[in-house]
Amino acid sequence: MSEVEMVFPDEGSPLRAVFLGAMTGAWYEASDDVRRSRILPRFAQLVEEWRQLGIRVLATVDDDLLMVGEPRSTGYTFYVIVELQRLEDAVAMIQRIRETVDGVRMDEYVRFEARVGRPFFLLESA
Repeated sequence: MSEVEMVFPDEGSPLRAVFLGAMTGAWYEASDDVRRSRILPRFAQLVEEWRQLGIRVLATVDDDLLMVGEPRSTGYTFYVIVELQRLEDAVAMIQRIRETVDGVRMDEYVRFEARVGRPFFLLESA
């Protein structure tokens, strides 16, 4: 087996973030019409705003194949893995969820939290 060295992060390394998301009770209580006409269009707009910040989406997972309703065991039902250049970009992504746009404040309908780190050196080369 070859020798492996620990690779330490440096200041210029890109950051990775996993955004853990779940719809709130307000989403489940909203009518189909409100979901289609207000919530989902704002959610799509929010994702586009994230891209305009320079966020690069690397992967997504929606684990609704074996779950329905509000998540109880994990607390989350979808995950967005992104690459970003600055920690402030993750903060800006979360802030956009809090802002009211066209009468919709997304944190009423969805909750997110983020975990920020770096690419794992044993699985991805620099």
